[in-house]
Amino acid sequence: QASNKKGQFPDTKEHWAKAYISALADNQIITGYPDGTFKPEAPITRAEIVAMLTRLLKIGSAEEQYTMDFVPSFPDLEKDYWAFHQIELAFRLGILPGYFQPEFRPSRLASRADTAWMIEQLLNLNTVRGKILDNPTGSNLLTVEPDEGEIQIAFVPPEAIVFRNNITTTAQELIKSDQVTIFFNRNNEPAIIKSFGDVNKNDLLGRLSAMVKGRLSSEQISSILAGDWEQVKESIKGELYNQLLQVGLTPEEAESILVQDWAYLDTIGRDRLSAALSSYLGITKDLSRAILDRDFARIKEYAKIELAAIALEKLLGQGLM
Repeated sequence: QASNKKGQFPDTKEHWAKAYISALADNQIITGYPDGTFKPEAPITRAEIVAMLTRLLKIGSAEEQYTMDFVPSFPDLEKDYWAFHQIELAFRLGILPGYFQPEFRPSRLASRADTAWMIEQLLNLNTVRGKILDNPTGSNLLTVEPDEGEIQIAFVPPEAIVFRNNITTTAQELIKSDQVTIFFNRNNEPAIIKSFGDVNKNDLLGRLSAMVKGRLSSEQISSILAGDWEQVKESIKGELYNQLLQVGLTPEEAESILVQDWAYLDTIGRDRLSAALSSYLGITKDLSRAILDRDFARIKEYAKIELAAIALEKLLGQGLM
């Protein structure tokens, strides 16, 4: 589905609910269809109502990037389905009716009873917003000073979904003084955590990992940026070797790359390796070439990461400009 700028939809100009629709669209609670329309009289599906409810909580937004791999909770939902993450987050919060299982059936129309039940669960969610006071190393305990009320200590279970600066991470990566929101499920256990704070190297690496669709971990990307291919060679060797052959390299050329014979690589040029990395990682050829060349100015430009220069400088100990 696609958002419509400024909440304006051509088919709602004369509709009695135009003002309400525009307000919800402006706050990214509702979106339009790919053709730019809203279809105000169309019935709403299960997937659409769940997406709206998660947006009310400010989770499942387009800004979120997932470096972790979800195991689907519903057999009829593929990971590339447009509302996959919103449905998974709602399921973990416990705001979906039990009869939405085992199959979710996203295109089935949501009844008034379905909608009322989910809204009731959403309104009754326990949510804590505040500042992280402490997060002991190696611990899943968060000490939070709420915006209102007394200091709370929350144990974050391993299955909780944790975001920092809209990138999935672990509870151990949250930082003292971060602004945090903890969403508890119906068992009063932390299910989703969203934290925001100063950008650091883990944010940068997490965004790059999300860009390559999780095929490389943050640690592997860090190794590549440092010029250390040994840390990643074995994990990607087989598939990368095949990609190299597919873009026209000979077996000898492909093997020379995988054994880090850079002198030989320079004789054949890096363009073909860039094409192979681009295909394997799902990024542009320009970005893959920038990574190979360690051209950090271009990496910053293509990745479009805020404060990337500062983060990379801290990571690599050298200036970028």
